[in-house]
Amino acid sequence: MNVFFSVNPSSLNLNTVEPLTGVNYRKWKQDLEIVLGVMDWDLALRTEEPPALTDDSTSNQKSKYEKWHKSNRIALLIIKRSMTDVVRGGFPDETNAKDFLKSIEAKYRESPKTETGNLMNALTTMRYDGVQSVREYILKLVDVAGKLNALEVPISDTFLVHVIMNSLPESYTQLKVYYNGLREKWDVNELIAICVSEEERMKKERFEKERIESVNFVQSVTRATKSYVPDTAKKDSTKSVPSPKRNFKLNKPSVFKCYFCKKAGYMKKNCPKYKAWLAKQEAKQGLHNKENTK
Repeated sequence: MNVFFSVNPSSLNLNTVEPLTGVNYRKWKQDLEIVLGVMDWDLALRTEEPPALTDDSTSNQKSKYEKWHKSNRIALLIIKRSMTDVVRGGFPDETNAKDFLKSIEAKYRESPKTETGNLMNALTTMRYDGVQSVREYILKLVDVAGKLNALEVPISDTFLVHVIMNSLPESYTQLKVYYNGLREKWDVNELIAICVSEEERMKKERFEKERIESVNFVQSVTRATKSYVPDTAKKDSTKSVPSPKRNFKLNKPSVFKCYFCKKAGYMKKNCPKYKAWLAKQEAKQGLHNKENTK
């Protein structure tokens, strides 16, 4: 049983197709074909025009005829709408959408020799910058090689692998040395898998290095902060600022303690016991002096 999925044309934005200019033909054609295909208006581009209807035409033939002409009419409107006025004016009016696209392609067709030269230049000068993924970069080179093969310029897997290896940066030197020491050869699929693994390994090493540097930086900043003395905390030569310890001593209430009787509240010279003891000592000394005079 055939199952058909219908797409509402109004739900698609035809403005996503970039208007045709002098330099974007490839992208314009690809986007246009996608939009027409999703909207199911590409029947006239995929099939030839059905024979004209006659009195003997069946209902099936009539249905195919009407469907093709409707598709052809809408496809022509969409194609012309996606072209700038200047570009559209350079093409004669066509009633067949497929023929109209062929006339556009004829004017944008590049010389095979020029295209081959551009592709060869791209293949030999392209270098991996490390911004995009290595898989995406290698696939770009594979795409260039495929276009050269289509232009009857054969690019073998072995040659392509060497081109890719030579275009990798110095960070892949270890991988290059390893490959050059092998007897067997890699194909492009093996090279992609190995390069992706090498890319992941380098990312982990770079992450670990950055983590260690970050820890060392935090530690150094912490030590510097502990040893740093702000200018406002330094002693001003024109104004004496008492230390907290000195302020504590000045604010502490004075408590006197007698060193003779060990009681608090007065000093030794004011101690009653010390005065009494001193008087006794003086009396004894006076008595001793009298006895000596006799």
